[in-house]
Amino acid sequence: MKLYWGDIHNHCAVSYGQGSPGLALDNARRHLDFCSITGHAFWPDMPMEKDFAAHGGPIGTHLGGFAKLQYFWKSLMRDLRAANRPGTFVTLPSYEWHSLLCGDYNCYAPDFDLALIDAPDVKALARRIQRSRRDFILLPHHCGYVRGCRGLNWNFFDERVSPLAEIYSNHGCGEADDAPFPYYHSMGPRSGESMLRDGLAAGRRFGFYAGTDSHDGYPGHYGHGRIGVWAAHLKSEEIWRGLRERRTIASTGVNMAVEVDAGDAGIGGVTAAAGRRDLRIRIEGDAPIDAIDFIEGGAGKWRVRRLNVPMIEPRFSPGRFKIKIEVGWGVEGHLAAWSVRGRLLHGSIRGVTGYFRHSAWDLASQTSSERLRRLSANVFDWRCHSISNPYGAMGGTHFNAGGTQAVVLDLIADRNSRLQVAVHGMDFDLPLKDLARRSVARPLAGSGSPAIKIHRAIPEREFSTSVVVPDYAAFTAERAFAYLRIRQTDGHTVWASPVWFE
Repeated sequence: MKLYWGDIHNHCAVSYGQGSPGLALDNARRHLDFCSITGHAFWPDMPMEKDFAAHGGPIGTHLGGFAKLQYFWKSLMRDLRAANRPGTFVTLPSYEWHSLLCGDYNCYAPDFDLALIDAPDVKALARRIQRSRRDFILLPHHCGYVRGCRGLNWNFFDERVSPLAEIYSNHGCGEADDAPFPYYHSMGPRSGESMLRDGLAAGRRFGFYAGTDSHDGYPGHYGHGRIGVWAAHLKSEEIWRGLRERRTIASTGVNMAVEVDAGDAGIGGVTAAAGRRDLRIRIEGDAPIDAIDFIEGGAGKWRVRRLNVPMIEPRFSPGRFKIKIEVGWGVEGHLAAWSVRGRLLHGSIRGVTGYFRHSAWDLASQTSSERLRRLSANVFDWRCHSISNPYGAMGGTHFNAGGTQAVVLDLIADRNSRLQVAVHGMDFDLPLKDLARRSVARPLAGSGSPAIKIHRAIPEREFSTSVVVPDYAAFTAERAFAYLRIRQTDGHTVWASPVWFE
C-alpha cells in the first residue's frame, strides 16, 4: 500500500465560487494525487418566505449556484473524465446536498455518470440514488455545527452509505471539545452533540476525511484540509476502495504518513475485542512531532491518552532531514512573483513536496502559478506567486490559512552537505550542520517586503517515530474504537481513522 493525497471537497465557479473547472484541476494536479470538484446542488429545507428579508443574499447565492450546476453538470463530468489519468492523477465526481435538519452531505461516485438527485432528507436521498446506480457514498461535512443549523444529525446517519465523516476543513475541526481549530465561521460555533467523537462513542462506525471546502478553485489549499488514502495503486477503483474501507488520514495540510498495526487490522479496520495485543504505530511527518494523542472509547464513554513524542535537539548527525522553504509575507494586498532554485551539494534529494495555496492571480488566465520541477537529481526549480498573510498571525479563520507558499525537501546529508538557494539576486550557501541548529530568513527589499524563510533542517529522529501501546485491551467489550490525533510543532494536525474492536 502507498499513501496518496487529495481533496474531495472543494468548489469553483460551476456553482458558486471562483475559477473554472479547468483551472481548478490544473491547480490540483500541481500538488495532489487525486481530487473531486464538488458542485452545490440542492437545499430542500432552505429557509425561504419568512427569512427572505433577512437572508435574501445567501438564498440568492445558493439558488443561483444550483442553477449554474444544473447547466454545467454534463460539461463538468467531461472535464473530470478527461483529467483522470490512472497512475498520475485521479478524479471523482461529487455534488453537495444541504440540509438544516440532517446536516450537509456530499454525494460521490466512482465513475462519471453520476446524476443530480434531490430528496427531502438524507435517508430518502440514499434510497433515490440507490434506484439509479449501484455504487455511491454520502459523506457528511462541517459536522460540528448545531443540530438543526446544518450540524450532523445522528438520527439520519447511516454508516452503510457514509463510511467517512469530515473532521476538518476551513470551517474548523468537528472532532470534539478538546480538539484544536474551533469553528468561527458565520454559521456559528461547534456543538458537542454534533461532533464526531460523540457519534463514535455511541457505537457508530466511520472513518475520517478532511477537505478544504474552499470556493476559490484551488483544491488542496494548504492549511484548509486534505485527505490521505492508503491504496494499492493510483487508480480510481483503488482510491474508491480506500475510501469505502476507511483507510484514510485527515490532515490540516501536512502529508503525514500514519500506520497502525492491531494484529489483523489497521487504520479503518475491525478486529476482535477479546484478548490483548500490542498496538504498533508508525508516524512520519515533515516537522518535529509535538503531540500524539491516543483516543479510545465505546459504550458512550471515551478518554484521551498522551503518548511519548521524540526529543527535539538541534544536534547534527549524518542522515535523513526535511527542510521547508517558504516564501510570502509582505504588505497587505501585494502579489509577489517568485523564482527559486535550489541545489544540494554532497548529499541526495529524495523528494520535493509542494504545499501550495490560492493566490490572487488573474482568474481569467486559466493557468496555475505554481511550477515545481526537478532539473536533476539534486537540483530543483520552483516558480510561484504569493500574497501577504490575510490577517497576520491568525491568517483568516485559522493560522494555517496564511498566504505563504512552501516546498519541503526530503534529503540525505553528511557533514559536508550544503544547501544552495538562489532567489531574486540573493544567494544562500548553507552548511547542513548549521541549518540543523536554526533557520534563516531574509526579506527581499527590507522591512515589510516579501520574504523567504529556509526552515531549520529537521532530522529524521524528530519528524518520524514508532510507538508501541503494549498489551492493549479494548476499551469496552461492546463496539470500541481507538484512533490517533497527531500534531507537529508548526501546528499542522492529522487524524487517522479509527480501528474498531468488536
